[in-house]
Amino acid sequence: MTHINAVNDGSAWTAAGVGGKQAFCFDLKPHHIDCLRQAASQLRDREVATEQACRDDFSLGVLGEELHALAEDLHRGRGLLVVRGFPIDDVELRVLETMFWCFGIQFGDPVSQSVMGDRLGHVIDVTDKDPNARAYRNNRELTLHTDLGDVVSFMCVRKALTGGESWFASALAVHDEMLSEQPELLARLYRGFRWFRSGEHAEGSRPVTPQRVPVLSSRDGWVSCRYVRDYIIEAGVHESGEPLNDEDMAALDCFDDIAHREDVAVRFTLEPGEAVFINNLTVLHARTSFKSHPDPDKKRLLLRLWMSSEDARPSVPELQIFEGAGEQGIPPQPGRTPSYAGRSKPQRMPSSADHG
Repeated sequence: MTHINAVNDGSAWTAAGVGGKQAFCFDLKPHHIDCLRQAASQLRDREVATEQACRDDFSLGVLGEELHALAEDLHRGRGLLVVRGFPIDDVELRVLETMFWCFGIQFGDPVSQSVMGDRLGHVIDVTDKDPNARAYRNNRELTLHTDLGDVVSFMCVRKALTGGESWFASALAVHDEMLSEQPELLARLYRGFRWFRSGEHAEGSRPVTPQRVPVLSSRDGWVSCRYVRDYIIEAGVHESGEPLNDEDMAALDCFDDIAHREDVAVRFTLEPGEAVFINNLTVLHARTSFKSHPDPDKKRLLLRLWMSSEDARPSVPELQIFEGAGEQGIPPQPGRTPSYAGRSKPQRMPSSADHG
């Protein structure tokens, strides 16, 4: 077995060690909001579209300076940040989107989140139109997983009528627990598995990755995680994938069981005006199922960014899921929408409600 070292630093945090939501919070002050308003105005005056704006197109003033320390903790520390106080009641949605974009791109460069090419995504339930909509466009429970990219962010604009609680867990804490208790199963996660590409592969490319994607991996002493259980299992039953054996399933089960423990994962609801920033190489996220308001204008709505970053920890190339994705996202395919239509029904672990 390849020698695996414990992480054993602040990035391997647990809920028992840090407490709850408050430990990760940064509160926007009035002068911070002024900086964001001014940035949005600069882009409007220069006629720069939000999704085309880069850091050189505006200034965040003193807020930009304060974000350097937050970025360091996001990339090299705990990897989780909750920003509170975005002025959702005082500005139009398009202005709020611009403010979120200007804040978010201080941590990385946005990439495409689906075949639609959306770099500023809307997380909203569209199953009334597409019952097979991809996870960020449905209302079902999502167990702990990572997305693509180095940094992921969500801003809550409107929360659900019921449900929609968020969970976060350090994958590196799970790593160290498995190293201590189940090192053979941890080695299986380092070996990795082929991934189903969520039905968004380009014409002529394979629906399953040609390489094994390690759940946990190390490069230059930095441990990273890439994990979506369903995509691994889906690849295992696909004709171009590799079947999973009992040891594979035991390794996935062990990882999930530890990650969902009450002493490991923190749980809280994002309130309107709050945004969470996640180191997608070290922190897993999840949500409980939810029920949205029947009025379309009051439906649960989150804004989402996937970002690549030059400041991210070194990671192995096998974490790249799509060819031609540029900076780690999903290559756009004009005319397509993200949907699970036609996929098999993979085995699922018990729901989050069953874990504590």
